[in-house]
Amino acid sequence: MNSNKLRTFLEIMYNCPFILLVIFTSIIFGVLFDGDGNRRAVHAMADSRLVQEGVNAGEGDENLGEESGIEINGKRDLDDSVKRETEKETEGDEETLQNAGERRENGDKIKDDLKQKNDTQGSENPVKAEEVETRATEFVEYVPIETHSRYYSDAGKTALTTAYDYVLENESYFNDAAFLGDSRTLGISDYAGLEGADFFCDNGMTIYKLLGDDGVTYQKTGEKVDLKEILQEKHYGKIYIMLGMNELGYGDTPMYLKQYLKVIQQIKEWQPGVIIYVMANLHVSQEKNNMESEFNNININDKNVASARLANGKDVFYLDCNPLFTDEEGYLLADLTFDGVHLYAQHYDKWRDFLFAHGVEREEMQQTEGSGQKEAPGEPGDS
Repeated sequence: MNSNKLRTFLEIMYNCPFILLVIFTSIIFGVLFDGDGNRRAVHAMADSRLVQEGVNAGEGDENLGEESGIEINGKRDLDDSVKRETEKETEGDEETLQNAGERRENGDKIKDDLKQKNDTQGSENPVKAEEVETRATEFVEYVPIETHSRYYSDAGKTALTTAYDYVLENESYFNDAAFLGDSRTLGISDYAGLEGADFFCDNGMTIYKLLGDDGVTYQKTGEKVDLKEILQEKHYGKIYIMLGMNELGYGDTPMYLKQYLKVIQQIKEWQPGVIIYVMANLHVSQEKNNMESEFNNININDKNVASARLANGKDVFYLDCNPLFTDEEGYLLADLTFDGVHLYAQHYDKWRDFLFAHGVEREEMQQTEGSGQKEAPGEPGDS
């Protein structure tokens, strides 16, 4: 029975080839359909992998944005990543080369921008460098030694007199000048012959006591005066300050610098337009130089370097006369001093000549408020 049916089916197929063609076509179509389906599954898997990687990358960019303060659009980066991956097969080598060319073009533009910026800065920097060079104190560096003091450290450099086109002056230049300081300033008062200047100085004076309530001796009268009142009542064209020797064992150098700055700021407030000279402390002799205490040239130099930082070459100048009186190692020459600290009287003329050679002229002198005339120098307390 079954063989009869099979024979009948074969006879039908043989006599009706159209049916055979339909069956064969259906089989081929099914195979093609399955193939497309398989490829779609592969692409779906690839897309899924790219999406996951893109999400991870997007999360990373967002975290980077939070840390760096730059906003990163993670979704846009994700879409671009998937788009690049799916279109890679259709873009071809030509478009890849075009993209590479665009990257090079952008890179060249960045380089050009940087070059233009550098060229612009290059045209400005020489001016700024020149201003700094002529207005700031210059330093000469050396290899510092290790110190174990709580009062100072080796600065590793020495300060030079502020670079400026100084004018050679004479005694009249100091008729509106005030000198503030300690025993070294007292020596200038006694032996330099600057009769027109006012000297406010004492043995043991410090930057901390200068504007204090205990007052300071006015050398023309020998009386103690309140320097705060003097500086608010009388106008000076120049003020010379030399303090730091009596501070060698009191407080550290940063503390000294902070107080020195405070004093200068206060003087400038009380004396608008005044020229301030910060004078370096004279070194001591080799015999007096005591590395086992705070009284030594390393400490003195540390204080000098600190105070030299206050000079700006405009209205504050740093003056160092040490080269006139010290040897190659920086010690005060023994034949110039009677105690290793102070000069013999006959050597103050060198100091006076040094001051003469470092005059700074103002184009316009300060005028008395409302009077329109220069204020004549007078005794402390005169207005």
